[in-house]
Amino acid sequence: MAVFCLKNLEPARRVGERLKKAREEQRLSLDDLSKKTRIPNKYLESIELGRFKELPQAKAHRLAYIREYAEALNLNPASFLYQFSQEADLVNEAQSHPRHAHKLWALNSLSNIFRKLAVAILLIGFLGYLSWQVSGILQPPKLAVFTPADGYISSKLVTLVQGETEKEVRLTVNGKDIMPNDKGKFEIPVDLSNGVNTITISAIKKHGKITTITRHVIVKFGSVSVEQIKTNF
Repeated sequence: MAVFCLKNLEPARRVGERLKKAREEQRLSLDDLSKKTRIPNKYLESIELGRFKELPQAKAHRLAYIREYAEALNLNPASFLYQFSQEADLVNEAQSHPRHAHKLWALNSLSNIFRKLAVAILLIGFLGYLSWQVSGILQPPKLAVFTPADGYISSKLVTLVQGETEKEVRLTVNGKDIMPNDKGKFEIPVDLSNGVNTITISAIKKHGKITTITRHVIVKFGSVSVEQIKTNF
């Protein structure tokens, strides 16, 4: 259990692994490094594998080995010495107080769970936002026409078209571009002629989705027969 706790509490890369990687990048074998530092092979290997119990008991000797190892590779030994001290303390703590080490492992595991949960929540939120954006692109724009009502009968040669749509859409009334206000509302007078008039209102999104509403307005200005009205419809 002590080793398992240490594995979860230590940094992502142990000091021995960092030194080993640096040695291999410089294409040096353990024998080469041993000749360069005069540190026995077995101690160099123990450092790389994190088997600190196999090193000399005196802390000064252990730190000297870490310093010489790092300097032999032209590395700044400060961070390696600090990390080695931290890892060595964890090993001693785990061996001396296994129950305490288990508590530390439990706390660390709980912290990892919270971190993963936070990442999951952020990911779900991002996917939800992305889905909402895609849905907004794929759906046709909203469009409502308040006046005139379909089939409205008027005695005037002009009617007021009023309605509401989404922001940032292209709006046309009988093919003529109309500019809604900043809330998406619009109002425009449309000329009529005697008889049945067709008014086509269209809202067009940037990506081509269209919503169209048609209104028929009947103007009784003079004599208009029922048959003429039916024919125009």
